[in-house]
Amino acid sequence: MITLNVFVKVKPEGREELLEAGRALFEELAKQPTFLDAWLCTSEEEPDLIVVYERWNETKESFVQNLLPKPFYKPYLAVLERVGLDRKIHWLEERHAWHA
Repeated sequence: MITLNVFVKVKPEGREELLEAGRALFEELAKQPTFLDAWLCTSEEEPDLIVVYERWNETKESFVQNLLPKPFYKPYLAVLERVGLDRKIHWLEERHAWHA
């Protein structure tokens, strides 16, 4: 299993557009057989920060090879290219988890 935590700084005027593109992207990603769950979040302290948390039954290598090339990523990446200022991706290895 792989977990991604993505932090995107966005131009203020592009925030809602990127959120909508992200929502549309995850509508497609959620249909993939290895998708587990995801959260698309905004920061109360930093309005220009969008945070994505997603979990997959994939390795980093298989995710990059099998999912990133899918055509439904293109519209999101085009919006990100236009309105994004900075993006940091963290590939996380889950060590412990607690659930309600």
